[in-house]
Amino acid sequence: MKKENISYWTKSAAINEFPAMEQNIRTEILIVGGGIAGIMTAYRLAEAGRDVTLVEGRKLVQETTANTTAKITAQHHLLYQELYKKQGQEKARLFYDSQIDGIDAIDELVTKYQIDCDFERLSSTQLTDGRSEKAIRKEYDTYEKLGIRSELHEGDMGLPFKTTLGLEMPDQAQFHPVKFLAGMVEACKEVGVKFYEETLVEEIGKVQATTDKGHTIDFQKIIVATHFPIANARNNIISQVEIERSYIVAADGVNIPHGMFQTVDAPKRSLRHYHTENGVGVLVGGENHITGATCNMESAYEKLSASASEFFKGNVTDRWSAQDMMTVDRMPLIGQYDKKDPNVYIVTGFNKFGMATSATAAQLLTDLILRKENRYEELFRPERINTVGNQVKAVGKQIKDAVKGEALAMTDYGTDTSKLKAEEGGIFNVDGKLQAVYKDTDGQEHHVSPFCTHMGCVVKFNDAEKTWDCPCHGSRFDREGCVLEGPATQNLK
Repeated sequence: MKKENISYWTKSAAINEFPAMEQNIRTEILIVGGGIAGIMTAYRLAEAGRDVTLVEGRKLVQETTANTTAKITAQHHLLYQELYKKQGQEKARLFYDSQIDGIDAIDELVTKYQIDCDFERLSSTQLTDGRSEKAIRKEYDTYEKLGIRSELHEGDMGLPFKTTLGLEMPDQAQFHPVKFLAGMVEACKEVGVKFYEETLVEEIGKVQATTDKGHTIDFQKIIVATHFPIANARNNIISQVEIERSYIVAADGVNIPHGMFQTVDAPKRSLRHYHTENGVGVLVGGENHITGATCNMESAYEKLSASASEFFKGNVTDRWSAQDMMTVDRMPLIGQYDKKDPNVYIVTGFNKFGMATSATAAQLLTDLILRKENRYEELFRPERINTVGNQVKAVGKQIKDAVKGEALAMTDYGTDTSKLKAEEGGIFNVDGKLQAVYKDTDGQEHHVSPFCTHMGCVVKFNDAEKTWDCPCHGSRFDREGCVLEGPATQNLK
């Protein structure tokens, strides 16, 4: 399995490796997914005295968590004016509290276990060059109504580009996510968590999960923390969310004010500093789009690199991308998956801000399993999106997606694969059969089926990541057709 762009977080830190599961096992609580949500939840449950096993289909902390900007903040763009309007004052304030609780929980764990992960308390600020002052002032007014601490700054904010107004939320945080979770994995081991890597769960039953190698895991409760819930049969969650990709470049040798920043104006940019062996660098993120919706992803890196060079005079050293699940109401899905299946819990839908949310989710899921009250249970309950209206939309989208592969298959694709240059890919009609064709640096062609193994949509070639991406539900495959991200669990044939 090949992955083109590796994040700075992954390159600069290591996590202990664990064996694959080679036999049938039993556990009280099974957690599927080795990112921040899964690991934090495993820790909380084991700390509470439960028998916990965590399995990861690939390697711990190598997917979504390792590809974030790693901002730990309650300031999610200009979210609160939307929550206030659609959810009301009480829920909007409760959401803010959930994020602050998550920040505090991570801070406490860093201190408790003395984890060296560049954890810093600092402000988060939304910025405009003048085009979005009205929207920022409206967000500030909403902060005032909700009792959220903030400060509105007029004029220049000390950044190397024009700013006329900034909305600052103090006492937020950032860190090195892989270093933090390396420490948390050791903390998990101390409280008895058992880890298995390269153990892909393909099916989940009432009290048993089955891996791709045919081994079984008997459980009493299961928490699916896989970004895409494997248990998706009834609620059609996958058809009620959008899957986005975003891009990040890291540049060293720069000077950026102490803080985290987000530009509200287009093109939107996420900015923060990070620590390197040689000093301080800057992360520049942005260029979001629906996964598989465009073919020219290389241009995203080019635009971000131009921003890093123009504004910060930085030398781009690393680049990577992230995948995010965007929910219909902009809030995560955490809790019991379905009333008909009380043993299954999910945690997903972080809407690009999963660090603080994961810490809060860990405590919420622990309380639910221990049958304790938690003030966030109703706010994040997954069944809230399972309305009649959403179900009708889901069925319509499912029908559309189901025929999309067949419709695209009837397109007049080219037949001459020799036109491909090295490291290019495309869909071709080869002897009357559609093929996804990638040409490597030696000129050798690699042919796989272009039909996503999830629901049959035709994949597109991602020229920046050298991957095959599904435009329907966001599944991604490497150049040889191996699954990189779900909901697909089977490789391209």
